[in-house]
Amino acid sequence: MACLGLTLFGGFQGRVGAGAALTLPTRKAQALLAFLALPPGRSHPREKLASLLWGGMREPQARSGLRQSLFTLRKAVGAEPPALLIDGETVALNPTSVDVDVVEFERQVAEGTPPALERAATLYRGELLEGLAPQEAPFEEWLLVERERLREMALEALAKLLRHQRTTEATEAALRTGLRLLALDPLQEPVHRAVMRLYVQLGRRASALRQYQICIGVLQRELGVEPETTTKQLYQEILRQRPLPVTTNVESPEAAPAAPLEAPRSPDETLSRDLPLIGREAEMHRLRAVLEGGLAGHGQVVAVIGEAGIGKSRLIAEVAVEASARGGRVLIGRCYEAEQVLPFGP
Repeated sequence: MACLGLTLFGGFQGRVGAGAALTLPTRKAQALLAFLALPPGRSHPREKLASLLWGGMREPQARSGLRQSLFTLRKAVGAEPPALLIDGETVALNPTSVDVDVVEFERQVAEGTPPALERAATLYRGELLEGLAPQEAPFEEWLLVERERLREMALEALAKLLRHQRTTEATEAALRTGLRLLALDPLQEPVHRAVMRLYVQLGRRASALRQYQICIGVLQRELGVEPETTTKQLYQEILRQRPLPVTTNVESPEAAPAAPLEAPRSPDETLSRDLPLIGREAEMHRLRAVLEGGLAGHGQVVAVIGEAGIGKSRLIAEVAVEASARGGRVLIGRCYEAEQVLPFGP
């Protein structure tokens, strides 16, 4: 017994039994078959189907378009066993000879057990009939409602699965589920927090901090709001969990006037300090002028900007050494983009 298999999540695909893929020549034929498949077995009057997909035409032309599409469908899906049931003025799909991924998805969600929820999550591969746009307002309105209904079901199923996986400490699986949830609805702040905690449990602290920044960006862009206090507190907790880095050796003139300044290490500073700084005379001249002002009590803030790897750190290190040698007190801090909302936050 050949069975018609329809995949509607993520686009329209069909297959008759184990044979070749189902090929329908028009988008309206695809849309008609999809509509009849949700769910199979439900009878629809011809008048309703004609107005759904040929609503912009007069009734005789709409009826003619429907007849042509039904003929195309019957020819494509075969006659034995009949997948298409036409009884006078009503049309339906035979539920005993049609498998539809959406119907199976709904059944698994209704079952609600962890294995069923995992199966449902696997079945939901994208929006219903993604890319199918027959440009008929009645059909598009129906499609939008169905997409939102199924999306909400998917969100509910993933949320239940995430709770179960976290309870059973299936951390890797829970992380995948959490990220899938956020892909469907990035505004779910509690899920952002759950993902941050899962990253920490897996030892991926930098990923947890990046997730916070993603959360901030989404909330600001979509809603114009900041994260909740709970989310900010979690972020601060993750920051405090980081072991303290080795502190740069900074000596004041009073403590050790002869000690050389240990500048932060960077690719530019792996070069020996004995090598002269070449090609930065103009920049050094300006920085020395600012340094003179600072030593005279007229402080300024200077930002050295430029592409990575052009020698910014080496330039700052040279100025810092000069400042320390002339009796200035040099404080060196380091920051990393993954650890603060603002890249320049210390």
